[in-house]
Amino acid sequence: MKRRDFLKPAAGAGLAALLPSAAFGQETPPHAEKVPQTPFDAPSGTWTLAAFPDSQTLTRLHPEAFIRQAEWVAAHKASHDIRFVAHLGDITDNNLPEQWTNAKKAMDVLKNAGVAYSLLPGNHDLGPGGKCHDRTTLMNDFFKPDDYANSGSVAYFEARKMENSAHTFSTPQGDFLVLALEFGPRDAVVAWADQMVAARPEHTVILTTHAYLYDDDTRYDFPKLGKNQTWNPNTYGVAKLEPVNDGEALWTKLAGKHANVRFTLNGHVLHDGAGRLASKGSTGQTVHQLLSNYQSGVKPDRPFRGGGFFRLMQFLPDKKTVRVKTYSPWLDQWLTDDQQQFELVM
Repeated sequence: MKRRDFLKPAAGAGLAALLPSAAFGQETPPHAEKVPQTPFDAPSGTWTLAAFPDSQTLTRLHPEAFIRQAEWVAAHKASHDIRFVAHLGDITDNNLPEQWTNAKKAMDVLKNAGVAYSLLPGNHDLGPGGKCHDRTTLMNDFFKPDDYANSGSVAYFEARKMENSAHTFSTPQGDFLVLALEFGPRDAVVAWADQMVAARPEHTVILTTHAYLYDDDTRYDFPKLGKNQTWNPNTYGVAKLEPVNDGEALWTKLAGKHANVRFTLNGHVLHDGAGRLASKGSTGQTVHQLLSNYQSGVKPDRPFRGGGFFRLMQFLPDKKTVRVKTYSPWLDQWLTDDQQQFELVM
């Protein structure tokens, strides 16, 4: 059942120049020239992971809002102890150079601030025009392994190719591993990820991929539900080239299999763009599976094609409580309904 209900001053000046006061028919937020300063509201010893969902319409239409997300993280890296940023795919809308250029500008803010991050391609990042007819992407033309220099360690499915990567980083609660897997991961990619997890049994694992959980709080499951769940990876052109893995396949082969996999994060799904599911894995561990995507689906739609919202996950020092919050540093607003602000127990 659903549970509805300081960068340098020059950076701000650059944003003001980038967007006039009434671009795209929407008023620029009054604080657009300055990064909001947000007090930390968690116990001492809490650390934070940020999740950037689909930035596709931001890189196409509102790059200033995407840059602001990164600026806010950089400005609050120390105060909020932000250890990692996971992008959940659909970095671009049409897999075009100008959109990748905008994405690189935003993510370079994190790199230059010493913030570790991961990327993965969504369906809009693949194929000519972002149509996902094949797995060609401009991702590797704009991002290189050097961009991951802030991660503790990085492994790749294919050498020097950014589509699939595994990142380690340290936290007050021990070491973590983030898997960043392509849209509809191929069988060989899932087998590689399985090896990454098995080789690091002491790491807490977060699986990130673009399409996993649907907005009705169930996993994508093409054999069972078919096209009743829209936008399943099996309905895209890449699935005609070789088998792909949706949420249920990833649960069986990876996420539900290992005791140390504790979270999955994905974007992709529209409608209200929110969902969560807690499932018991094969060893009795609880795996929290979270969907977040803010582009559209609410009424009225959020301004600036999603409003620049993203997820903050606060890992409390009790080593079991995780507070999930949703914030836009572009609008300086929080979403506080029970789909966007809640607590999890690991």
